[in-house]
Amino acid sequence: MRCPDVIIDLVGSSPTPPKVTLLQMPNGTGKTTTLEMLIATLSGVATSWDDKTVRSYRRKGDDRDIGTFVVSLLVDGRPLSIELVLDFEMGTARYRTTNPGSGGVVQSWSPPPLVRRFLAKEFLGLFVFNGEFAARLLDARETAADDAIDALCQLYLLDEVEDFVEQEWSRRTKQAGAKSDSALTRLRSQLASMTARRAVIVQARAKAEGQVRDTAAEIEDLKNKIEERLGTGRSTREQFNEAKIEMTRTEGALVVAAGNAMQALRQPLAIHPSFADSLIALKDNLDNLRLPENTSAQFFNELLEEDECICGREMTAGAKHEIGIRSLRYLDASESGVVNAIKQDIGDFTAASETQSPSESLAEAMAELGAARRDQKMARQTVLALQQKLIDEGDEELRAWQQQLEKQSQLNAECARLLHEIDADDEKDGASDPCSLKLIDKKIKDFGSRISEITETVTLRKQTDVVKGIMARTKELARQKIKTELIALSNDRLAKVLANDPLTIARIDRSIRLEGQGTGSTAQVLAAGYVFLMSALRRGNNDFPLVVDSPANPMDMGRRRRVGGLIPELCSQFVAFTINTELPGFVPALAGATDEIRYLTMFRKTPGTARLLPALPATGVTQNDHSVVVEGNEYFMTFDITEDEEDE
Repeated sequence: MRCPDVIIDLVGSSPTPPKVTLLQMPNGTGKTTTLEMLIATLSGVATSWDDKTVRSYRRKGDDRDIGTFVVSLLVDGRPLSIELVLDFEMGTARYRTTNPGSGGVVQSWSPPPLVRRFLAKEFLGLFVFNGEFAARLLDARETAADDAIDALCQLYLLDEVEDFVEQEWSRRTKQAGAKSDSALTRLRSQLASMTARRAVIVQARAKAEGQVRDTAAEIEDLKNKIEERLGTGRSTREQFNEAKIEMTRTEGALVVAAGNAMQALRQPLAIHPSFADSLIALKDNLDNLRLPENTSAQFFNELLEEDECICGREMTAGAKHEIGIRSLRYLDASESGVVNAIKQDIGDFTAASETQSPSESLAEAMAELGAARRDQKMARQTVLALQQKLIDEGDEELRAWQQQLEKQSQLNAECARLLHEIDADDEKDGASDPCSLKLIDKKIKDFGSRISEITETVTLRKQTDVVKGIMARTKELARQKIKTELIALSNDRLAKVLANDPLTIARIDRSIRLEGQGTGSTAQVLAAGYVFLMSALRRGNNDFPLVVDSPANPMDMGRRRRVGGLIPELCSQFVAFTINTELPGFVPALAGATDEIRYLTMFRKTPGTARLLPALPATGVTQNDHSVVVEGNEYFMTFDITEDEEDE
């Protein structure tokens, strides 16, 4: 590609690959292309490339029709070779796999089944990456840490189980005899449509969630920039600060006034005088019910024994019967207690106050609320006016920041509204294109149940749902447990790597969140990212190489030494593409931690590098018409080349 016909041997004369291989490649030699080719060859994704992508890897000025990239691996000690062939004329890509242990050469991408699952592009990106990836693990706008856990611990296999059981149920329903072909066809169409709708909504939710994070971070950054720039206008700035203080005060007063008004509104009799009049009338009527249970029972029993009623009329059998029935209408002990409590409350709430009535208190609270709202509105308008004045007194960059802030704030609000709609559970069931995931899931479940009834696969549907539920719950519990273990392991190693500048991981929520700070310095972030990845790679039962472009460039000397000394302990094979500015501190630390280091230096043959050829060592040199590869520690550490020389 950039340097044709080169073979990079990571083993050499030793029987096994060394723990560390350092390949020094000046800028422009093809480090990025090498990483891209490595991932494309191992993952098998190049067959989906279009002709433009394929031809983009053709070397400028090279007229060869074919380009190849071959990766040779040892899998459990057995050789495996995968070759990617790019046809620049046809614009196509093809593969060839050589596996001596299972059939020799295959004219396709065909690694062994046990290896295949580790060669997914997402998985490969976790141990073949450039230095920026480690920083992305701590970027709140990214989901790299969660993705890394899912990939490294193979939690995606649980998703594959869910997909398999769903596909199996679908296959069985198609085989079952239907009671109604038209109904079944319609339901299947509705199920397919709603399932597709769900995929769209899930994708929209992920995009909106990402935009909320991105815009929130940009909004905060723009606010800080604007605040810093506005600080240069002294007189107006002082007014602006005073106005902000006043706005904060009025916002607090508004909260207090709203609370007082809500407290007053809790008494119905404060809303209108007729409430109090009606309650007093109710109390007066309840006062007529005074007979307690024991007295009233004895009174009626004695009355029934008399010859005449207390009104003077003869006590006939009919009168006795009627009195006995009507006596039951009078109060018993429990009813009397309730009524007495009601009367007590009415008396307390309607009692005349020495200061003001409840309705007057409410009117006063509402007046204070209105005044507080007006004050808050005026204070806010003053702040906005002074802010605009400061902007007008500023420059075009400040004005552009303000416009961008308004744009991002609007986008953030729209995305937040969309997330609210997607996460809502009160959307109308009759919506033709629902946004609520809960409603969509309900519809999908309903369609599936009806299809199961028609095809007589109800039991299989229930079993499918049980398996899917188990997989989802298992993934959730596994992710929580894995995060806890990785945080503890990473923090233990971070304490060693950053002994003089401690950094602690608080939690993993999409990205790595640090304790007590939003993010760290570039070197801290890179160190934390390396430690997290290495801890995750070594946690499982499988062992992977770590292939990194520019592994230590942003670090200072102290952190280079600590990270360099830790790497051999955390991975069995570390391959780094470096430039000469990364060597101090980092390479000596690696050398001090392990004796197994292979030093390789590679550069292109150009008019600018022709001066280097006479000084090449007598041994350990491999060269062709395009490039030179030199093995050896001494040449590696003394090699120096400028970009101007390389580009000539």
